[in-house]
Amino acid sequence: MLSFSRAARLLACLLVRTVQPVTSPEQADSTRLRLTFLSLLVVSLFILLLARLWFLQVMAGERYLEQAQGLSQRSLTLEAPRGWLYDRQGRPLVENRWARVVGVRPNEMGERRDEVLQELSELLGIPLDEINKRLDDSRIDPLRPRPIAIDVPQSIDFYIHENRATRFPGVYLETIPVRDYAHGTRAAHIVGYLGQISEDELAQAEYADYRGGDLIGRAGLEATYEAELRGASGLRIVEVNRRGEVVQQLDEILPTRGADLTLTLDLEIQAGVEEALVAGIEKARTIADEETGLGRGGTFKAPAGAAVVLDARNGEVLAMASHPTYDPVDFVGGIRTDVWESLRDEGNHFPLINRAVQSVYPPGSVFKVVSAAAALENGYAGQGTAIDCPGSWIWNENTYNNWQLVNSGPMDLATALEQSCDTVFYELARLMWTDEEQEKDGLPDGTFPNERLSQQSAGWGFGDRTGIDLPAEARGAVPGRAWKREFWEGYRHLSCNQAKRSEPGTYAFELFTELCGEDGAKWRGGDAVNMSIGQGDVLTSPLQIANAFAALANGGTLHRPHLVREIVKPDGTVQEQAPEARSRLPVSAANLEYIEQGLIRVTSTGTASSVFADFPVPIAGKTGTAEMKPRQPFAWFAAYNADGGTPYVVTVMVEEGGGGSQTAAPIARHILETLLGLPHSELAPGEATD
Repeated sequence: MLSFSRAARLLACLLVRTVQPVTSPEQADSTRLRLTFLSLLVVSLFILLLARLWFLQVMAGERYLEQAQGLSQRSLTLEAPRGWLYDRQGRPLVENRWARVVGVRPNEMGERRDEVLQELSELLGIPLDEINKRLDDSRIDPLRPRPIAIDVPQSIDFYIHENRATRFPGVYLETIPVRDYAHGTRAAHIVGYLGQISEDELAQAEYADYRGGDLIGRAGLEATYEAELRGASGLRIVEVNRRGEVVQQLDEILPTRGADLTLTLDLEIQAGVEEALVAGIEKARTIADEETGLGRGGTFKAPAGAAVVLDARNGEVLAMASHPTYDPVDFVGGIRTDVWESLRDEGNHFPLINRAVQSVYPPGSVFKVVSAAAALENGYAGQGTAIDCPGSWIWNENTYNNWQLVNSGPMDLATALEQSCDTVFYELARLMWTDEEQEKDGLPDGTFPNERLSQQSAGWGFGDRTGIDLPAEARGAVPGRAWKREFWEGYRHLSCNQAKRSEPGTYAFELFTELCGEDGAKWRGGDAVNMSIGQGDVLTSPLQIANAFAALANGGTLHRPHLVREIVKPDGTVQEQAPEARSRLPVSAANLEYIEQGLIRVTSTGTASSVFADFPVPIAGKTGTAEMKPRQPFAWFAAYNADGGTPYVVTVMVEEGGGGSQTAAPIARHILETLLGLPHSELAPGEATD
């Protein structure tokens, strides 16, 4: 059969010859013969053309239509590896590794969806309802395969790959970078974890370049430095046939990894702090609670605690621990529902909370350094002023007891810190409150006098965030007249409801009845008295206490605590995070030195001497035992080495751990031994003081 091109050339040749002029009868016969042949050829060509068209459109049309429809383009997002986190010595805390992911495009499964999902459920060991839940997640970009399993074993990966065309339509296998935690739970509250971006977040301007299903930092440094750690995703465009097989790659934009973070944290110190905290908490649970009454008796519950270590020179966080903790690896690939519920269970004491930063408590007697400063700076006591320390103290027909019910006689403020005498600070609070009330009488309504203790507290950073580079930092509370009225207005309705529910004649009835009435807004003398020993409405976090003691240790500078030293960008550019001095303590250098001398005596001859008397380095510290009835006392200890070397500040808090000298001080000693390179002594309970 002639091809179309050869037939066309022949036809053209015949036409040329046919149109030549006729010069004889013989030529006329030849022309007619050529025209006849040409006509037959043209008819044959048209028949051939029609036959070919009929074949293409009728006989083979369906096959070519399937081929045309089967070829399509797919855009595949290439996940960018997040930046790594290193400790100050360059040791990795958080890395990346590559993991195989099974993703599903439900719209490509057709009528076999239920069958394929059931087989995937059995193959992956994931309940079918859980798979459907992940497929229905509206946060996932509809153009992306919906991940249903991450970290798929190699054997399953091979099986799906080999049978994908026949048994697993709409199922995709990808390789993505995931977080790897080489040290398990170590520093979990600091590094944080990742989770899928929410629909509300996708609508926010700061997440304009995110897509459904993207992971973002949900806690810790992962959240604070999300923009730096994230990196930029890449894109691969491929052509696939109707069976989902890649025919060819059309284009590719490689991802850019995120920046690395070098932390102030020291892994060895962090390990020592975590181990000491857990050991001290477990030891506290063996100590008998000698008190009786509601919530008392048995042994101390000690369900939770926190510890912080700062470099007092610059605010660098060398270690930070919160117990109980969690394992960030549980969040890789999406956390299981049962694990998530366990982490949120009150019976497990909320492991996700970073108690060093996100929780606030009455600080107890560690707060007396602020009360001492307020008295010294406002002239209510000098460095040699002697104040009586009776076992109990009476004001307005109310009796306030010292932690030990003996009369210790007159003492100066340094000795009052050494012995943690409550009644000395009660008397100083009374003097300050009385003067404030007299000043208030001459002021217009709605204005308040110079509140000595409240203003001194604010000057030490209490009642405000320290500015640490961690999310959800708690502010705490510095009470006073304005604070009391604002609090009363906000919670009055709750107090009134509680008064109605309480039984007449009980303490609760009297308390909530008072808070329901106008008198509930008054800042009373008893409020000031309780505040002076770190009780009442004053609330602080362990980090705030550590930062205040760091200012004591360095001569009065309040720094912004920070965890990141350097941000190392993918191109090698290093962005240093310089220390930030935020303010100065409103205390003279002479008074700071005087307070420090009292704190050194706390550990040598005072309330913490049973733990530190034989310590080879001078330690300035303060014990604290905070009451939170009907719960057992909260144990506090804050300290720093006063040997002239690098000043390390250690703060320990144990919920329902008993006395500060019993539980918190031994933990702090163990940590200081780690910091100073000293042999570890036995972590034994101290003598019960304050």
